[in-house]
Amino acid sequence: MVGIVLVSHSILLVEGIQAILGQMTQDAPPVVVAAGTGDDENPIGTDPIKILHAIKKAEQGDGVIVLMDFGSALISAEAAFDLLSEREQHNVFLSPAPFVEGALAATVQASLGAGVTTILEEVGAINRTKAKRLGVEDVGLYAATRNTDIPPSRDRSEEISLIVPNQLGLHARPAARVAGTLGGYIAEVWLIRGADSANARSLNQMTMLTVQKGESIQFRAVGADAKDALSALLALASENFGDVDKPDFRLQGKNMLEGGIAAAPGSALGPIVWYRPEFPKIERKIVADAENQMVRLAEAIAMARIELSELEHMTSGNVDSAEEAEFFALHSMLLDDPYITCSAHDFITKSRYNAESAWAETIEKTMERYRTLQNEYVRGRAADVLDVGTRVLRALTEEEFRGPQLDEPAILVATDLGPSDMVNLDKNMVLGIVTQEGGATSHVAVFARALKIPAVAGVKTLIRPLLDGDIIGLNGSTGEVWISPDSRQRRALEMLRAQWDDHLQDVRSKAVEPAVTRDGKSVRVEVNVKSVDSIADAIQAGADGIGILRTEYLYLNRDSEPSEEEQYAAYSKAAALLNGEPLVISTADLGGENILPYLDNISTERNVCFDKRGVRFSLAHRNLFLLQIKALLRTAAEYPIKILLPMVSQLTELREVYGVINEARAMLKKTSIPCVANIEVGVVIEVPSSVFLADQLAREADFFVLGGDDLARYVMVYDTKNSVLGTEYTELHPAILRIVRDIIRIAHEADIPVSVGGDITSNLQAVFVLVGLGIDSLAVSAASLEQTKDLIRTIVTSEAKELALEAMELPDANSVKSLIAMHCCTLYEI
Repeated sequence: MVGIVLVSHSILLVEGIQAILGQMTQDAPPVVVAAGTGDDENPIGTDPIKILHAIKKAEQGDGVIVLMDFGSALISAEAAFDLLSEREQHNVFLSPAPFVEGALAATVQASLGAGVTTILEEVGAINRTKAKRLGVEDVGLYAATRNTDIPPSRDRSEEISLIVPNQLGLHARPAARVAGTLGGYIAEVWLIRGADSANARSLNQMTMLTVQKGESIQFRAVGADAKDALSALLALASENFGDVDKPDFRLQGKNMLEGGIAAAPGSALGPIVWYRPEFPKIERKIVADAENQMVRLAEAIAMARIELSELEHMTSGNVDSAEEAEFFALHSMLLDDPYITCSAHDFITKSRYNAESAWAETIEKTMERYRTLQNEYVRGRAADVLDVGTRVLRALTEEEFRGPQLDEPAILVATDLGPSDMVNLDKNMVLGIVTQEGGATSHVAVFARALKIPAVAGVKTLIRPLLDGDIIGLNGSTGEVWISPDSRQRRALEMLRAQWDDHLQDVRSKAVEPAVTRDGKSVRVEVNVKSVDSIADAIQAGADGIGILRTEYLYLNRDSEPSEEEQYAAYSKAAALLNGEPLVISTADLGGENILPYLDNISTERNVCFDKRGVRFSLAHRNLFLLQIKALLRTAAEYPIKILLPMVSQLTELREVYGVINEARAMLKKTSIPCVANIEVGVVIEVPSSVFLADQLAREADFFVLGGDDLARYVMVYDTKNSVLGTEYTELHPAILRIVRDIIRIAHEADIPVSVGGDITSNLQAVFVLVGLGIDSLAVSAASLEQTKDLIRTIVTSEAKELALEAMELPDANSVKSLIAMHCCTLYEI
């Protein structure tokens, strides 16, 4: 039997139709209702996810016909249709028939066993039958007023005219805002440009009109609230349709190199400096002692792994983005890749090569395999192999690494640049970057965007003849490059550079402003740092504060433990930079991968992610922990700081820490060293047991921090650095969102604040949901700061809350992502 879905703004309307249907049919087909919003305060509206569920429920194998009442019901039904698989879409039909008559006719026909084609023909004839009864001869004229693709005449409608102000015209985002603005109105509205028109509720139709800046358009409407709908569109147009026009950084000119790819926005003019890194010089030797060469290679790989771990930690203090840090995590994985290691071992054991030549041969062969691939992104991973390979070779040959060195401000030119080359760039000396290889997804692009250095990639061989000191200009927004630009072009480039600098200054000034939603909810947006040196940059970038100061850096890569005085000096220096704002300092998350060679009797765990880590490690090494707590108490006597405890799994551990704090305070008082009497102590909720015991912890802790990354990893049981599970087990999984909701509720009931940190906050879709769940503050990377604040300023909290509630009812993370993407595409720039 054919299933029927009724989509309506009002549940009361559908209940009336169902009452009539009950009197007309006995063998009722599956009629499923998707009506209203489910919000008691704002019940009128439609919901694509409800419609999607209704369609799947109504499907009995013979197809589903969907009837809609008016306006946004059509948009919502189309959106639900798009969420179906291609196979499911073949059996679903959206009917343009009048809602009430169509629902009755379709249900009666379906109850009689009619097929989809017969039912669609029956409901399609309704207009003609009704017109004949009313004596209307020109049915086409009547239908035109209800056909959302054909605008009515001026004398039968309301109309406004305006000139499109947007620099990029009515592209997808402003078109989405037009459709979103009309969501609260029942009027039918059309966008008209000359002889062309589009349904103003259809994002695709409006976008395909390709309306350009300066063109004259009209919005024409019919319906009870037509004037109100047009007034709302006029207000939207007066605000540039929600667009923030950026300076036009394009520059047309001769002498432009073909083939450049826009890698990072901005422009630059200046002399070039070539960077030509070379493989360490390797002498191939045939050796008798293969075992010794295997040991040498293993030691070099271990040394490279330590360096990569340091870079991964340091990245946050430099380019401040999880995406860049992931490159170094990827490199660590390459060191363990069996294809690479087994190949090198074969060269040693079978060909009797020395370790250096065995490794070099392996890296060359691996890079060649990558270079032959068609996919640009995968082909670009050859640079990763080279970067990793060079690092191991340097360890074998004991050569010192020297990245790009600039004595004066210049444009850096290279065949390609790897993560190791980019991470230590002095952005005050590098005016711009041009590379022969790479593209929009290459390391150059990712790092340059984070560092806000203009860059053009993939210019191939055309820059090969250039010498150090040659003057070039580049535009990273368009991929344009000029060799020896003439005076006119130089003036234009200098003007573009000034515009770019002004643009960056404008972005920075807005970043300093607080993040407040459209309905007045303030959300603190802080930045996490892993060293004191990063704090000043974070505050200057507009951070509301420092989310967490990690302290592992004080303990790692040294031969002895940090003294109390050294720690006190470091913490005081950090706190002084915040000008009276409180600083959250995490006790060291040691153990696991963070091994301290200067401590005795440390066993190596089978799984470094578990066992003695975080507060467990600290409590197990009480004397080491006492030194840190004493330094923190001394700092708190001069500056407002808070202590954060990682990896807390039970209340007993928190109480033990309070005992250590009391002991440390007594030791300081005994030696007449000033220390604070009371200090706030918070807990990171990242271990599943802490979730279940959150109510106990909330009674004795002063604040919560949700560790999104570790929490998701432990709850969903997946390894973020080496997983084949894909993206279905992420922080956006409904299970994680429910945990976040519950932790926020428990914290607020105990009158303590809760913040969220980790990679989840670098996902703007996740930020939207977190605001809806009621989070007090977010700790983000510096690279995400501006975007995060901009997004929060566009959010209506009630809408975000409604979306979060819907997301928690979905079955998996991918469904949540689809829901958020669909909603935010319509209303927000995510």
